[in-house]
Amino acid sequence: MTGPDRLMAFGDGAPRASLPNMELIDAASAEFERVVRQLPADSWEWPTPSDISVHELIEHVVAGNRFTALLLEGVDRDEARTTLIGDQLGENPVAAVVESARLQAQAFAATPPGQPVAGPKGNIPAAAYLRFRLVDLVVHAWDLLRAARLDETVDPRTVIALLTMVEPHLEDM
Repeated sequence: MTGPDRLMAFGDGAPRASLPNMELIDAASAEFERVVRQLPADSWEWPTPSDISVHELIEHVVAGNRFTALLLEGVDRDEARTTLIGDQLGENPVAAVVESARLQAQAFAATPPGQPVAGPKGNIPAAAYLRFRLVDLVVHAWDLLRAARLDETVDPRTVIALLTMVEPHLEDM
């Protein structure tokens, strides 16, 4: 397999816990990190298309990565939320992005795709939660590019792989 196909598992259309899906979560996380690294130093308070500041959006993604890792490890939603109260970025926001992405990727790699995960509207399979997290990473990378008035191009391979994975499930998202 080459191109986007190499980044995804096919078959019956359901994502699989596999190296290809891990490559996609790694690619989406790397793209988000790339964008954060290129943000102008004075952009932290600028508004984003998500109606929050650049700083708040980065913190949202880092908290989401950490929250996901906790849920996949079996931590209750309320307990996970409580664990993540407070500043998620610390003194080094890029390090927080990298560390939280690593935790999330490791948790997905260790989780069977059918394992129930506590979603906002009840339990969903880990494979569905993975799709949600991938969309979050890629869309918010674009949000940051737009907010900072940078070239809004998000890695096309990652976008195509994500679209191919998510498109059959759009009604469920």
